Amino acid sequence: MNAQTQTASARLLRSREHLRSSLQAAAAPAIAGVTGAAGAADCAGAPTGPTWLDALKNNPGARIVIDVVGHWWAEHPLRLAAAVAAAAATAALKPLAQRHPLGLVAGAAVVGGLIVWCRPWRWARPALLAGLLPQLMLAAVRAAPLKPDSASAP
Repeated sequence: MNAQTQTASARLLRSREHLRSSLQAAAAPAIAGVTGAAGAADCAGAPTGPTWLDALKNNPGARIVIDVVGHWWAEHPLRLAAAVAAAAATAALKPLAQRHPLGLVAGAAVVGGLIVWCRPWRWARPALLAGLLPQLMLAAVRAAPLKPDSASAP
Protein backbone atom coordinates (compact mmCIF):
# COMPACT_ATOMS: atom_id res chain seq x y z
CA MET A 1 0.00 0.00 0.00
CA ASN A 2 1.16 3.50 -0.69
CA ALA A 3 1.30 6.40 1.79
CA GLN A 4 -1.84 8.04 0.47
CA THR A 5 -3.90 4.87 0.99
CA GLN A 6 -2.56 4.44 4.51
CA THR A 7 -3.41 7.99 5.42
CA ALA A 8 -6.91 7.60 3.96
CA SER A 9 -7.52 4.40 5.92
CA ALA A 10 -6.05 5.97 9.04
CA ARG A 11 -8.33 8.98 8.59
CA LEU A 12 -11.29 6.65 8.14
CA LEU A 13 -10.43 4.78 11.34
CA ARG A 14 -10.03 8.07 13.26
CA SER A 15 -13.35 9.31 11.86
CA ARG A 16 -15.12 6.10 12.86
CA GLU A 17 -13.65 6.24 16.36
CA HIS A 18 -14.66 9.87 16.75
CA LEU A 19 -18.19 9.06 15.56
CA ARG A 20 -18.40 6.07 17.91
CA SER A 21 -17.28 8.12 20.93
CA SER A 22 -19.69 10.93 20.04
CA LEU A 23 -22.61 8.52 19.77
CA GLN A 24 -21.69 6.84 23.05
CA ALA A 25 -21.43 10.21 24.78
CA ALA A 26 -24.83 11.24 23.42
CA ALA A 27 -26.44 7.94 24.44
CA ALA A 28 -24.93 7.83 27.94
CA PRO A 29 -27.26 10.41 29.56
CA ALA A 30 -30.31 8.76 28.04
CA ILE A 31 -29.25 5.34 29.27
CA ALA A 32 -28.21 6.47 32.73
CA GLY A 33 -31.15 8.82 33.16
CA VAL A 34 -28.86 11.81 33.61
CA THR A 35 -30.36 15.14 32.57
CA GLY A 36 -27.06 16.71 31.60
CA ALA A 37 -26.44 18.65 34.78
CA ALA A 38 -23.13 20.37 35.22
CA GLY A 39 -20.41 18.08 36.41
CA ALA A 40 -21.85 14.93 34.83
CA ALA A 41 -19.42 12.70 33.02
CA ASP A 42 -19.76 11.12 29.61
CA CYS A 43 -18.65 7.58 28.67
CA ALA A 44 -15.02 8.62 28.31
CA GLY A 45 -15.04 10.13 31.82
CA ALA A 46 -14.69 13.71 30.59
CA PRO A 47 -16.99 16.14 32.40
CA THR A 48 -19.70 17.72 30.29
CA GLY A 49 -20.30 21.45 30.38
CA PRO A 50 -23.25 23.16 32.00
CA THR A 51 -26.56 23.08 30.21
CA TRP A 52 -28.13 26.23 28.81
CA LEU A 53 -30.49 26.35 31.78
CA ASP A 54 -27.57 26.24 34.22
CA ALA A 55 -25.91 29.07 32.30
CA LEU A 56 -29.15 31.06 32.39
CA LYS A 57 -29.45 30.54 36.15
CA ASN A 58 -26.12 32.36 36.60
CA ASN A 59 -27.95 35.57 35.69
CA PRO A 60 -29.57 36.87 38.93
CA GLY A 61 -32.66 38.29 37.21
CA ALA A 62 -33.26 35.16 35.18
CA ARG A 63 -32.68 32.99 38.24
CA ILE A 64 -35.48 34.77 40.10
CA VAL A 65 -37.89 34.29 37.22
CA ILE A 66 -36.90 30.63 36.75
CA ASP A 67 -37.29 29.89 40.47
CA VAL A 68 -40.68 31.59 40.73
CA VAL A 69 -42.04 29.98 37.58
CA GLY A 70 -40.66 26.60 38.67
CA HIS A 71 -42.29 26.90 42.09
CA TRP A 72 -45.55 28.03 40.48
CA TRP A 73 -45.49 25.10 38.06
CA ALA A 74 -44.65 22.60 40.82
CA GLU A 75 -47.89 23.53 42.57
CA HIS A 76 -50.01 23.85 39.43
CA PRO A 77 -52.88 21.36 39.19
CA LEU A 78 -52.22 20.65 35.49
CA ARG A 79 -48.57 19.64 36.05
CA LEU A 80 -49.38 15.95 36.40
CA ALA A 81 -51.71 16.01 33.39
CA ALA A 82 -49.02 17.73 31.31
CA ALA A 83 -46.41 15.14 32.34
CA VAL A 84 -48.73 12.26 31.40
CA ALA A 85 -49.63 13.94 28.10
CA ALA A 86 -45.96 14.52 27.29
CA ALA A 87 -45.10 10.88 27.99
CA ALA A 88 -48.03 9.68 25.86
CA ALA A 89 -47.11 12.04 23.01
CA THR A 90 -43.51 10.87 23.09
CA ALA A 91 -44.55 7.23 23.04
CA ALA A 92 -46.93 7.85 20.13
CA LEU A 93 -44.79 10.20 18.05
CA LYS A 94 -41.35 8.62 18.43
CA PRO A 95 -42.10 5.62 16.17
CA LEU A 96 -43.88 7.91 13.72
CA ALA A 97 -40.88 10.23 13.62
CA GLN A 98 -38.56 7.31 12.96
CA ARG A 99 -40.70 5.94 10.12
CA HIS A 100 -42.04 9.13 8.53
CA PRO A 101 -40.00 12.19 9.60
CA LEU A 102 -41.20 14.40 6.73
CA GLY A 103 -44.84 13.54 7.47
CA LEU A 104 -44.29 14.57 11.09
CA VAL A 105 -42.75 17.87 10.00
CA ALA A 106 -45.67 18.49 7.62
CA GLY A 107 -48.13 17.70 10.41
CA ALA A 108 -46.30 20.09 12.73
CA ALA A 109 -46.52 22.81 10.06
CA VAL A 110 -50.27 22.24 9.74
CA VAL A 111 -50.76 22.36 13.52
CA GLY A 112 -48.64 25.52 13.71
CA GLY A 113 -50.72 27.12 10.96
CA LEU A 114 -53.92 26.25 12.82
CA ILE A 115 -52.54 27.78 16.01
CA VAL A 116 -51.67 31.00 14.19
CA TRP A 117 -55.08 31.05 12.49
CA CYS A 118 -56.96 30.52 15.80
CA ARG A 119 -54.78 33.04 17.72
CA PRO A 120 -55.09 31.42 21.16
CA TRP A 121 -52.88 34.11 22.73
CA ARG A 122 -55.87 36.42 22.47
CA TRP A 123 -57.85 34.04 24.68
CA ALA A 124 -55.41 34.42 27.57
CA ARG A 125 -56.80 36.19 30.55
CA PRO A 126 -54.79 38.66 32.58
CA ALA A 127 -55.44 36.42 35.60
CA LEU A 128 -52.36 34.36 34.78
CA LEU A 129 -50.13 37.42 34.82
CA ALA A 130 -51.97 38.82 37.83
CA GLY A 131 -51.27 35.63 39.76
CA LEU A 132 -47.64 35.37 38.73
CA LEU A 133 -46.60 39.03 38.87
CA PRO A 134 -46.84 39.46 42.68
CA GLN A 135 -44.75 36.32 43.18
CA LEU A 136 -42.11 37.66 40.78
CA MET A 137 -42.01 41.03 42.54
CA LEU A 138 -41.78 39.42 46.00
CA ALA A 139 -38.93 37.19 44.88
CA ALA A 140 -37.13 40.18 43.36
CA VAL A 141 -37.48 42.18 46.58
CA ARG A 142 -36.20 39.24 48.65
CA ALA A 143 -33.24 38.73 46.33
CA ALA A 144 -32.25 42.42 46.21
CA PRO A 145 -29.23 43.08 48.43
CA LEU A 146 -29.80 45.63 51.16
CA LYS A 147 -27.51 48.63 50.79
CA PRO A 148 -27.13 51.08 53.65
CA ASP A 149 -28.12 54.63 52.88
CA SER A 150 -24.98 56.77 52.66
CA ALA A 151 -26.80 59.86 53.96
CA SER A 152 -27.92 58.20 57.19
CA ALA A 153 -24.53 56.60 57.88
CA PRO A 154 -22.48 58.35 60.63
